[in-house]
Amino acid sequence: MEFFAKYSAWFLPIGITAAGFVVGLVVERLLLGRLRRAARETAWEWDDFVVGSLGHAPTLLFTAAGAYVGLLVADYALAETLNRTMAVLLIVAGTAVAARLVGELVRYSTSRPGSTLPSSSLLTNLAKVLVYVVGVVIILQNLDIPITPLVTGLGIGGLAVALALQPTLSNVFAGFQVLAAGQVSPGDYIRLDSGEEGYVLDIKWRNTTLEGLLDDHEIVVPNSKLADAIVTNYYLPRKVLWLRCDVGVGYESDLEKVEAVSIEVAHDVVRQFSGNVRGLEPFLRFHTFGDSSVDFTVHIPVEEFFHQFRVRHEYVKQLHARYRDEGINIPFPIRTLVLPEAVRFTPDGRDA
Repeated sequence: MEFFAKYSAWFLPIGITAAGFVVGLVVERLLLGRLRRAARETAWEWDDFVVGSLGHAPTLLFTAAGAYVGLLVADYALAETLNRTMAVLLIVAGTAVAARLVGELVRYSTSRPGSTLPSSSLLTNLAKVLVYVVGVVIILQNLDIPITPLVTGLGIGGLAVALALQPTLSNVFAGFQVLAAGQVSPGDYIRLDSGEEGYVLDIKWRNTTLEGLLDDHEIVVPNSKLADAIVTNYYLPRKVLWLRCDVGVGYESDLEKVEAVSIEVAHDVVRQFSGNVRGLEPFLRFHTFGDSSVDFTVHIPVEEFFHQFRVRHEYVKQLHARYRDEGINIPFPIRTLVLPEAVRFTPDGRDA
C-alpha cells in the first residue's frame, strides 16, 4: 500500500501515455493500412509516396500527446517545459516524415526516363541528411540554443575531420562526380580497365557495387577508383551490341552461297532471340585467306550485353546444321606442303 500511495500520482500520466500509444497503434494499423491500399489502387504515384512516408509517425505523435496530457494533468508547473517538449517531438516526427518523403521523391524523380541524374542511394541519402539538418536547426532555435557558436565550432572541427577522413571524403566527392557526369548509372553493364565487370547495383557514399554477370557475387569498387578508371559502358550510347562470330569455310565453297546462308541464319536467330534491335541488320565480311579456310566475320545485333551468349550459342548450332544441309564444308585446320622435286624423299627415307 505504501508503494501505491507513494507513486499514485504517476499512475494517471502513465495511463494516459499508454492510452495514447494504443490509439496511435490503432490509427497506424487501421487508418494507414486503408490509406496504403487506397493509394495502391490509384494511378497517381505521389499518394503512395506521401502515405509511405508517414511510417510510425501516428504512433509517435499520439504517444507524445498522451504523455503531454498526462504530465500536464499531474503537474501544471511543467506546462512550459511540456510545451517545448511537445514542440520538439512534433518537429522530430515531422522531420522524419519529410526526410522519407523527400528521399522517395528524389529516388522517383531520378529513376524516371530522361532524368539528368541517375538514381542512387547517394542522392537519396544526401536529400534525407539535408532535411534532418534543417530539422536539427529548427529544434535548436525552438530550445533557444544559439546556432552561430555551434556553426563556428563545427567549421573548425570539420577541418580536422576532413584531414582525418580524407580518403573517405575523396570517395564521397568522387561519387558525386560519377553521378554528375552521367556516364555510369545503376543498371548499366560496365567493364573497368582493371578487369572487373558487372551490372551497377548502386552508387553509395564510399563505393559503387557491381553484380557479376554469371553469379550473384558483389564487386565493391571505391568511388575514387571508378572516377579514375577507364570504363567501358555497354549501355551507352545505347544498349544494342554487335556480336562478332568468326567462321571459316573450305576454299572449294561458293562464297556467294556461304554469305547468303550465313546471313539468313543470322536473321532467324535475331528474330528468335535478339529482341528489339531497332531495325539493325546482320552483315558479313570476308577478311582472310587462312591456311585451310576462307575466314569471315558475321556481325549480329543483340539487344544488350547479356543476350550475346544465348545468341552466339544458337547461331553456332543453327549455322552448323545449315552448313551440313547445304553441303558447305567447315575444314579442319590442315596444311598442304608442296615440296620441290630436288628435296623429295623415297619411302625408304633416301633422296629421290
